[in-house]
Amino acid sequence: MEESKETIAIIADWDADGVIAAAEIVYSQEKLGIFPVKGKKKVELIPSGPREIEHSLKNKCWDILIILDIPFSQEVSKALDDLYARGCKPKIYYFDHHPVTLENMSNIESKYNALAILGKSPTAILVRRFLDGLNIKLTPRLLNLIDAIGTLEGGGYLRNKQQVPEGIVKLAASISKALNQNKDKSIWAKYVEWASNPLPFEPSLLKGEEDFKDVIELGFEVSKESDKEIKEKAMELAMSAKNLGYIKFIDARDKWNKSGASALTSAIFKILKVTTALLTEKKEDNVRLLIIRSSKGEALKIMKNLFAMGITEDVGGHGNIAVAKIKPEITVRNLEEALRKASLQSFQEGET
Repeated sequence: MEESKETIAIIADWDADGVIAAAEIVYSQEKLGIFPVKGKKKVELIPSGPREIEHSLKNKCWDILIILDIPFSQEVSKALDDLYARGCKPKIYYFDHHPVTLENMSNIESKYNALAILGKSPTAILVRRFLDGLNIKLTPRLLNLIDAIGTLEGGGYLRNKQQVPEGIVKLAASISKALNQNKDKSIWAKYVEWASNPLPFEPSLLKGEEDFKDVIELGFEVSKESDKEIKEKAMELAMSAKNLGYIKFIDARDKWNKSGASALTSAIFKILKVTTALLTEKKEDNVRLLIIRSSKGEALKIMKNLFAMGITEDVGGHGNIAVAKIKPEITVRNLEEALRKASLQSFQEGET
């Protein structure tokens, strides 16, 4: 079989869902030579979040672009528009489960040369189902890791399945935590390579295989340190939470300036046991991010209300964990008043 000359790139989220979804595609293409093109072919791997995707795609072009677990935000739309504007029009496969992407499915497919494979399950599961339809049999290693992602992200996926071994779930969680703390492209690619390895897990799974021992152990080490730091900071910040309607608000701009803000918000939420909003600021570009955490879908509803009020530039995340960029002209006082109104509005909507 003549090897395809088409160039292929995967751009996927930094977390474990993005890593495992990317590994599935890598296995299908590089190991089996089935999808997205016939014949074994190397794939370019690019880790990215929605906010840095414009930079990730700048001055690059491929014949096939596979987007995994990245919400279709304004930044993503602009990045794809810019790609097309300079004459680069790849075939796009867009796998995702974020609400904002589901809402834009018809727009994605009509505006770009794209096939959108979307749903409410984690992206790794969406990819697995798609590959199942092509009669591609994944390795036990990948299937175990996909089940671990299902356990971590929930959604009732494992309701009728056997429980996933705790060690594998911890391993998947450690991947997300390690990459959240240290966004190192080479480490991300190493995780993808390890997950796509066709060999079965060794009995000493948690120690990792020799070739990948350092990166696996790093994940567990960083995960342990991260958990401790976030727990301590959450206890401190929970004390300063301000009541705004049906939400607790914490201004953490001068108290937390590193990655892991979503995990920190979740940790505070577990302490306060009420819908929680955390304001952070990225010092390098002065971008303020608001993260809302809830238990019954209020987070995304409140964030959508804030967007409708003109407070945020976008809306991202899921029902119980939503993230948005605050507009530059909005003051903290403006934000607090809007949060109060948005939380009350969300509560009233839930009552009707």
